[in-house]
Amino acid sequence: MLSPLHCQSWLTDTEWQYAQTLSEKRARQFCNGRALVRKMLQHIQATGTNDIAISLPSDKAPTLIVGVKHWYLSLSHSKEAIAAAISVNEKIGLDIEQIKPRQFKQLQQGHTALQHAPDLNTFYQQWTLAEAYSKYSGNALLGVLRHGISGKIRHKHFPLPGYMLCLVHQNNDTEITLCEDDGIPPCSIRNNIKAPG
Repeated sequence: MLSPLHCQSWLTDTEWQYAQTLSEKRARQFCNGRALVRKMLQHIQATGTNDIAISLPSDKAPTLIVGVKHWYLSLSHSKEAIAAAISVNEKIGLDIEQIKPRQFKQLQQGHTALQHAPDLNTFYQQWTLAEAYSKYSGNALLGVLRHGISGKIRHKHFPLPGYMLCLVHQNNDTEITLCEDDGIPPCSIRNNIKAPG
């Protein structure tokens, strides 16, 4: 992640002022998330920073307006990684988690969504699916963990070096483009994936 100062040119004045009220860690996450969304949008449709409105954090999912059109947005962060998913035509939910050793068997107790994880990698697949589905559905994460998730939920996992990323999507024929951002625009397209239903 870049420092907030290095992200400032990608933020609106209101966002920059808001970032100044946050702790150093939260400011880095906030600024990098918004910078990433704007870089992605600029890459796919040459949109200027001022044409992109992202709501400030609240207890609701962030909203994204590009020009006058509502887009779907999901943001996630873990350790030194920021992930963003945007879609012009379908609801999405995204989660990224750093993979690190943990006593996941204890976390499985009372959480139906985590019950069938025999190893750490599967645990992180189930955890990221639960978080991504919570964002997608608007249901509280604790409820999703307790009650589980239907096997029919459309999703795709992306194991990345040191991280697990999960995207929950709405349509059977979703096309997913992965971009990596090293801080220098534009994002580089990593691969295109047709996500099966």
